[in-house]
Amino acid sequence: MSVKMIVLLALLLSAPSLSMTMAASPEHTGQGTHVVIGTLEELDMSKMSGKIKTDLGQTVVFTMTRPDLFKGLSVGERIAVRLDDQGHVIRVMDTTVPELPSPEK
Repeated sequence: MSVKMIVLLALLLSAPSLSMTMAASPEHTGQGTHVVIGTLEELDMSKMSGKIKTDLGQTVVFTMTRPDLFKGLSVGERIAVRLDDQGHVIRVMDTTVPELPSPEK
């Protein structure tokens, strides 16, 4: 067997274990999550919670499991967060342009 054939065979045999490793990654898949964009209205590190007022005027309450995600942020700043179904912040992202309501016909 040539070296190329051995390498190809090794890659083919290891592919299922590689895909299983990638599937078991701790990175959240995004299922059951949603993004909230708006202005940080309240941030209470002692209660591990906060509030965001969206550009559409809705207030969204969230809880923190990792307060380090909010390091350097303060009330009044625009933020975008990914929340799970229980309202826990999974990720804080760079801010985006304001979310505007769709024009009415």
